[in-house]
Amino acid sequence: MKRGLLEILRGSFLVQEGATKNWRFILFIFFLAGLMIGASHRVDRKVMQIASLNNEIQDLKSRFAEIRTRSMHVKLETEIKRNLSQRGFVSSTKPPTKIIVTKAQ
Repeated sequence: MKRGLLEILRGSFLVQEGATKNWRFILFIFFLAGLMIGASHRVDRKVMQIASLNNEIQDLKSRFAEIRTRSMHVKLETEIKRNLSQRGFVSSTKPPTKIIVTKAQ
């Protein structure tokens, strides 16, 4: 056990006969580590993008609510009367007359 640990620390397993198998395994491990690092960077980038899009969605929702409130206020009858009275229009004092159309025979 002690001797095996010393051989690993010295690196003698990398220069012995049949060391090519060990080198291939080590290179494979480094390749997998590189893939994992790259994948984690891509995931982090996606998480940041999702957070940014969620913030944008919240901003757009609040702007939509504000504009909808303004449009509802503008549609009110009293607001329309006030805007038209500033332009010189006034409400009619006499009620509308009903027109009845009959078919001529």
